[in-house]
Amino acid sequence: MIKQIIPFILMFMLTGCTTTEYVTTTPITKIVTGDLTHFAQQQRTFAWYPGQSKTFLPDSVNATLFTEYTEEAIAKIMQEKGYTLIDDAQQADFLVGYGLAIESELSDEEIFDKVGNTVGLVLSHDQATEFQKGSALIAFYKPQTLQPQWQVLAQGIAKNKASTQARKNNIYAVMHSMLNKVPTRAAE
Repeated sequence: MIKQIIPFILMFMLTGCTTTEYVTTTPITKIVTGDLTHFAQQQRTFAWYPGQSKTFLPDSVNATLFTEYTEEAIAKIMQEKGYTLIDDAQQADFLVGYGLAIESELSDEEIFDKVGNTVGLVLSHDQATEFQKGSALIAFYKPQTLQPQWQVLAQGIAKNKASTQARKNNIYAVMHSMLNKVPTRAAE
């Protein structure tokens, strides 16, 4: 009788075992401006804003890698939400621009001057050699006027010395958090 029950017990135990990969990130504080209420019904395609990105990172950081990781993350997330990335900014329904900054390169006052908002996250400078305040902006623009129609500004704690893979994972997690309120388009 025991020999007949053991396969069922093993099958039951193995059925509950799964492997899930989670992306962890430090908490971020966000401020969102604009309305996305009817966005998914009106917008289908997007392109990068001309001169699409601004980075304010120290010379010791490879800004090209951060730009590449950020663009990959934004494109992937938006495509998963049903939007299509196209090359022609004139034909796109909306444009996407973004910015990345580290506190030592761009202060909150300078962010306010450029964006018109500030999150105001305060970081204790006891561990400034290990951590800095990082800021990220994603904005959607109208192609004809290049006026912003929606934007999200986020700030969190950035670890100064992190592996390349950890940075890439963190960028994806932050971009995902920033874009979570963008509505998903219904499949056509």
